Amino acid sequence: MPTVKIDGIEVEVPAGTNMIEAARKVGIDIPHYCYHPHLSIAGNCRMCLVDVEAGGRGPDIACNMMARDGLAIRTDTPQVATMRRATMEFLLKNHPLDCPICDQSGECRLQDYYMEYGQYESRLSDPKVTKHKRVDIGDHLVLDAERCIACSRCVRFGDEITGTGELRLFNRTDHTEIGIFPGARIQHDYQGNLADICPVGAITNKDFRFTKRVWYLKETDAVCTECATGCNVRVCHQQGQVFRLLPRRNDAVNKSWMCDHGRQAFEAITGLDRLLRARVQGQPADLDDAVAAAATLLREAGGGVAVVLGHSASNEANWALLKLTRDNLPNATVYAVAGNDPGAWDRSDDFLMDADKNANSAGIAALMAHDPAIRDRSDLVQALADGDVDVMLVLGDDVLGRLGADGAGVRVIHVGSFRCTTSDAATVVLPAAHPYEQDATWTNRDRRVQRGRRAIHPAGDSEPAWALMERLGAALGKAPGATSAAAAFKSLASSVESFSGMTYQSLGNGGAVLASPPSPPTDDEDALETIHA
Repeated sequence: MPTVKIDGIEVEVPAGTNMIEAARKVGIDIPHYCYHPHLSIAGNCRMCLVDVEAGGRGPDIACNMMARDGLAIRTDTPQVATMRRATMEFLLKNHPLDCPICDQSGECRLQDYYMEYGQYESRLSDPKVTKHKRVDIGDHLVLDAERCIACSRCVRFGDEITGTGELRLFNRTDHTEIGIFPGARIQHDYQGNLADICPVGAITNKDFRFTKRVWYLKETDAVCTECATGCNVRVCHQQGQVFRLLPRRNDAVNKSWMCDHGRQAFEAITGLDRLLRARVQGQPADLDDAVAAAATLLREAGGGVAVVLGHSASNEANWALLKLTRDNLPNATVYAVAGNDPGAWDRSDDFLMDADKNANSAGIAALMAHDPAIRDRSDLVQALADGDVDVMLVLGDDVLGRLGADGAGVRVIHVGSFRCTTSDAATVVLPAAHPYEQDATWTNRDRRVQRGRRAIHPAGDSEPAWALMERLGAALGKAPGATSAAAAFKSLASSVESFSGMTYQSLGNGGAVLASPPSPPTDDEDALETIHA
């Protein structure tokens, strides 16, 4: 690997690393607008100009300067400061003075770099060039061309990521303007990313526009649970309310992107289908009373007990349910019913949106490999048809909806976050916390175990599903024995070989891949299509 020198500091970096990324490795931030790690190099903003001490001729742009032995640059010379100051003046020459009403305010690089390299009196004597404002260019996007600095990030995103190419830079010199082809409209499923990568306020998201100033928001690392991809996200929230989701960089999963459906998924937290109160026989009940009623149903079941793991529930919740069953219900049969719930969003592609809308199918497959006694969908269908099920304990999934069953003759205990066919038919409902309301892990389609952190407190009477299993286990006689999500995961990792050695600390922000590929069931073609092993 080549060794380069940055402000006198030597650093070894992989071949092909540009000097912006090399500088980051030694804690030096080189200002830039047009450069993005997951887009091609454009080199048109000139903000990343640096002095070249050795190995080239300077000044030169750091984004397009690849590391090579003997290369030495300086980012802290008076000449570099002068160049950046001149670049800022050029970019701001025609920029509108609308920071107080701009949604990008607070996370705008023009503002940030102006405070460091600007603070000068304007020398413009002619009127500023005016351009199109408040143009509706998509279901989620508004364009303000006056604010554009022609970095071309959005153009490259359309060309290189979605392949749709709707946006272009039109005209020349100071009349250059970002725009969309006449009659065209951005219609792909990744529109929000255009607002994310815009370094100024030229492209903004309608759903967040004029909603909340960003400096009031706290950010929490989490995982999107809307499909098996498991995109890494940042939950932006204030005082128990989530205002937006942003993609969090993870080059092994979603790079810097996420789909629009996942971006809007937080709205369901306060949706009308949210389960916030425990219910017994269709009536609101105290959570302790509902847990006691569920325990009574399981203990006094006249026929068989079917326990159904949750393909979208966390690893901790599924392990707690499996442990509860093995410790307290020796005659129960555990099932895993693969497939999507009725009404699940049906869009998918070969990029991020997976056809499997369950966040933890691979986690379930790992448990099935660990415990061969876990049965599949076809076995549950047969058991229901034969009348062998008296009580069914379901974690999260809409099992009755998936099977097209009405639950007649079966008493159902449903532990979940949202209303569905199964919860409507349930004798007892225990409200489970939303993924953004708990610490937990999920295993994505590539068998990568990823940790989500609690952003807000659980709404209503809801609790993390693993904690509800603790309550239910205690009522049955023996709780799984976890006092926290980390303890539940530790128990899982110490018992299931695929998770061996993993801890919340070792997962970090990027996650870790299961030690060995689990084996999905082989007699259920529908299950094979949706379980990623």
